[in-house]
Amino acid sequence: MSSAIATVRRFAGRRVLVVGDALLDAYLHGEATRVCAEAPVPVVEARYRTVAPGGAANTAANVASLGGQVCFLSVVGSDDASRVLRQELRARGVDDSHLLVDSDRSTVHKVRILANGQYLVRYDEGDSRPLSRETRRRFLERFRELFAEHDTVVISDYHSGIVGPALIETLAELNSHSAKRVLLDSKRPLAFRHCPLSVVKPNHVEAAASLGWRRERADNHLEELGAQLMRRLLTEWIIITLGEDGSAVFGRDGSYYRVLPRRVPNAQPVGAGDTYIAALSLALDAGSDIHVAAEIAAEAAAVSASRAGTACVQQQELLQRLSQRGDPLAEAADLRELVERYRREGKRIVFTNGCFDILHSGHVTFLQQARALGDVLIVGVNSDSSVRRLKGPTRPINSQADRVAVLAALEAVDHVVLFEEDTPERLISELRPDVHVKGGDYTVESLPEARIVQSYGGRVEILPLVEGKSTTAIVRKIARLSRSLPVPAPERGQSEVAPVEALPLGSGAQVC
Repeated sequence: MSSAIATVRRFAGRRVLVVGDALLDAYLHGEATRVCAEAPVPVVEARYRTVAPGGAANTAANVASLGGQVCFLSVVGSDDASRVLRQELRARGVDDSHLLVDSDRSTVHKVRILANGQYLVRYDEGDSRPLSRETRRRFLERFRELFAEHDTVVISDYHSGIVGPALIETLAELNSHSAKRVLLDSKRPLAFRHCPLSVVKPNHVEAAASLGWRRERADNHLEELGAQLMRRLLTEWIIITLGEDGSAVFGRDGSYYRVLPRRVPNAQPVGAGDTYIAALSLALDAGSDIHVAAEIAAEAAAVSASRAGTACVQQQELLQRLSQRGDPLAEAADLRELVERYRREGKRIVFTNGCFDILHSGHVTFLQQARALGDVLIVGVNSDSSVRRLKGPTRPINSQADRVAVLAALEAVDHVVLFEEDTPERLISELRPDVHVKGGDYTVESLPEARIVQSYGGRVEILPLVEGKSTTAIVRKIARLSRSLPVPAPERGQSEVAPVEALPLGSGAQVC
């Protein structure tokens, strides 16, 4: 997952065409106050109503919220539901100019009734009939135009009349040479068996049903399920999502990869699959390999599932979750491969290191200046045990996971890697960066790793410190202020924290 953060940062402006069923999701929230006298059912007193784009419209909304530039093609009626849907799409940054109107259709509208936060019932309204001949002609004409303008296309098929045989035949014709990256999210994947595709993403129920399997058989023979689907489809990859069990990625080359589940308390899965395919499409368009893309998509879906109702996930939310899980943290072996790839691409590798215990504006400025010396910035971070050896038993103040998360969220930082030793000599020997950067409180002669950098022709750069900015100064200020304030008792479940006055205050350095 070493490239996950960098990939998500490249989501901005990625152009994705989403084609499929435009639905409106509505939620009627209320309280169950009594049992109905007419039948043994609860009476719900309505409190408020919320609405959101659903189906392919939710996929489009998530592409936009994750930073992409989305083009959404569908057909709606000229009714109140379509009016509300257009408003909701525009509010989420989705252009509604490619929503074609058929006044003889009614927009599909799903209403969920909740009492005290619990689902009671869902009822659906709207047309799921195939498109009329004239509407189909206009739709396919627009599809041909938009398909030619996009490299990445998502087909989101909710079996509500928009994605029919004519579109499938046209898709097979237009992508006959697999020139475009086409991702399919459909309840009936085998209907697309003659279409060259990049990724097919059914859930395990849909995958089993498409082959006529019982669910128990699919659960016990997952690899066979993926292999049989692969034989029936013209796709490079199949991703079968497994709900709380994660997902499985199958390659045409016979490869098999399991994505571990993301535990979400009280998960609300409505729309999470739309978020998944949106994030997956952006990650692949940004140049990610399928495995990293699947991991990113799983994280995005987990954020969506943590929300009540149909939800959009913001790019910054996804970056934050990846950081908190430590996913940007790379192993040195993984980074070696990436560094070699960067070198083949002609990129200059910059490396710096430190404890980064309390990140401040001086650190940020330093890292921005370091990044400006090359194309890729790798930051080595002392592990907790390494910091304790260097600075005493009460340090670090922030754990290595927290320090990594904050660093990885900075725009200037491409990769973060932990090291257990007191100095980064081993790490530098493995990565061989073009430039090694340290702060101005060091000299080249005082750096034990400098000789290693110079031995293979690398360069050591000493950058000036930002005056008045240091971790030590911050710790001293906190200690001074804390003497005049009562120390609150730790909350239940929290461990005791050493008083600030007990923290050792050495001479300090900006990058530490």
